[in-house]
Amino acid sequence: MKNQINLSELEWQIMQVLWQKGVMSVREVWQTLFPDAEKAYTTVQTYMDRMVEKGLLRKQKIGLVNYYHAALDKNSLLENATENLVSQAFGGSFFRLAAFLLESPKLSPEELEQIKQLIRSREEA
Repeated sequence: MKNQINLSELEWQIMQVLWQKGVMSVREVWQTLFPDAEKAYTTVQTYMDRMVEKGLLRKQKIGLVNYYHAALDKNSLLENATENLVSQAFGGSFFRLAAFLLESPKLSPEELEQIKQLIRSREEA
């Protein structure tokens, strides 16, 4: 993916729901994300319409209701976000990102072991 795509927190939440559940209306997304109506329905609707304009979502009208689905797959968007982060915060160095993550006190021993296994698998491939 060549274009830099920056998503807001709400846009990431919307994408996560649509990747998980598939095709949904604004109301379904809103009720999934905000069951206690912490955000207005119209806010979610505005975001989703803007996401269509950005090429993140596709919209199809069935009867009186618009249904939306993700236009980009999760891995492509995660790859783009990671490349943006590495470029902006780590000078383009994936090594610096990995070193930063490995030095984090939040990394559990189980996660460290999983990382070691990933490295071993990658070396064997």
